Amino acid sequence: MKIALAQINPIVGGIDGNTSKIISIIKKTKADIVVFPELSITAYSPQDLLLRHDFVDENLTALKKIVQSTENKAAIVGFIERAYDVLFNSAAVLKDQQIVEIHRKICLPNYTIFDEKRWFKEGNEATIFEFTGKRIGVSICEDIWFPETTKKQKDKGAELIINISASPYRKGKIEAIENILRQRWEENKVPIIYVNQVGAQDGIIYYGHSMYFKDGKVKKKCKNFEEDILIVDV
Repeated sequence: MKIALAQINPIVGGIDGNTSKIISIIKKTKADIVVFPELSITAYSPQDLLLRHDFVDENLTALKKIVQSTENKAAIVGFIERAYDVLFNSAAVLKDQQIVEIHRKICLPNYTIFDEKRWFKEGNEATIFEFTGKRIGVSICEDIWFPETTKKQKDKGAELIINISASPYRKGKIEAIENILRQRWEENKVPIIYVNQVGAQDGIIYYGHSMYFKDGKVKKKCKNFEEDILIVDV
């Protein structure tokens, strides 16, 4: 199976441009699954834009357009989900013009620059989907920093974990995320694909460093601080 790590620089609030970029990459990339970062439709973090009903609607309309681009394709895209009159930071698994699964972010950071509990409700399901006979777990950013979600996915039979992220840079952050993935590997012995946003949003720098982690080490990685698409065989 070929999986494309689409390390993109989406623009906060630029839903039309972000959507066009996502669709273009899905159509031109030769991979079985194309994976995009956390909240890739809206970019991270939309903050007060989440108070606007029309903004959330526009993001949902964009998701429908992206779904239609997945004829004979599969993709994982981050979006704002509205359900039960609340919002979720979610990842949609798309295949053959359908949404086949949705993961709602479980661990919502609420420190330093993050304020996710103000906007979103926590998910509670360690999500698994099947693709070409392989069971794959999906998680979002902070979900991978704690052992519980990955452990539950492994217990459900996950043979691969895909984590989509929008993780800002700080000194030592690249080493920190590699250490976290190493811990999850040691606990579960399951390969991990990590896809992080890149670029700058409102003074916050996203470093990328998307990677394929297996056998306790980084097998392949994207360029740091640059848009990049990396295809890995899993």
